[in-house]
Amino acid sequence: MTTIAIIGVLALLLIIGIVLIVVSQMREKARVERMRRIKALEDGHSLLRRFVDELPNSFLDKALRRLILQRALELAGQLRELNAPGNPKALEEADQAALSALESGQVEGPGEFPMNDQQRVKEVRSLLQMLFRFVERQKKAGRVSAEAARQHLVNILFLVHRVYSELMVFQAQDHEQAKRYRKAIHCYHLAASELEKSKDHPDAAELVTRYRERIKELNRLAEGQDPNAERTEAVMPSSVNREWEEFIHEEEAWKKKADYDS
Repeated sequence: MTTIAIIGVLALLLIIGIVLIVVSQMREKARVERMRRIKALEDGHSLLRRFVDELPNSFLDKALRRLILQRALELAGQLRELNAPGNPKALEEADQAALSALESGQVEGPGEFPMNDQQRVKEVRSLLQMLFRFVERQKKAGRVSAEAARQHLVNILFLVHRVYSELMVFQAQDHEQAKRYRKAIHCYHLAASELEKSKDHPDAAELVTRYRERIKELNRLAEGQDPNAERTEAVMPSSVNREWEEFIHEEEAWKKKADYDS
């Protein structure tokens, strides 16, 4: 074999090796991208199911629940098409069954539960925040009209404020039973102030009026109480305020995003 032939064979082998390496890298990249896509779809579907499985039924009206389940069904279908591990077909069937039940007037999900635990309220508010962002994305994708999205966002923001106000009311009632009227008044003030942030929602004004009336009643009780029975100025524990500080800071941005043109 001549020198030129040897060089030619070596060059051919080198080219083949490079091609194999490139093909291998492309296949690995495609595999990684497929797994990334599957993970994103699984996470998205899991979050959507959390909305309907963990939030109280009254938090989701029929239109919003339908929007969530339809999107969950789409993601389950994409998982099936990608031959994702597990049983994406079962997810698809469960989503379809939930949609069918919704259209027939049956609502699947948890009933009402008291917002009297700080950790639970934090979890619910976190879910509501993610639901808010979900609705935004659906509006941008054209899956829901601007007006419908605006109404959904207004309702979600109201729920964000309402669950915190309910926690404050629970604490206020606890103080009332112990005749710590000034502390109860402070909690009611916090509850009313929280709901005033959702002044565009019709239910907020009614609750604020109710809390203001209760504050007047408690003021009369406090005026007739021994001034040494409790501290005259009640301050909520700093830990409670810190728990919600980050969420409150995000609130103005949420309101701006919710201000869609009709």
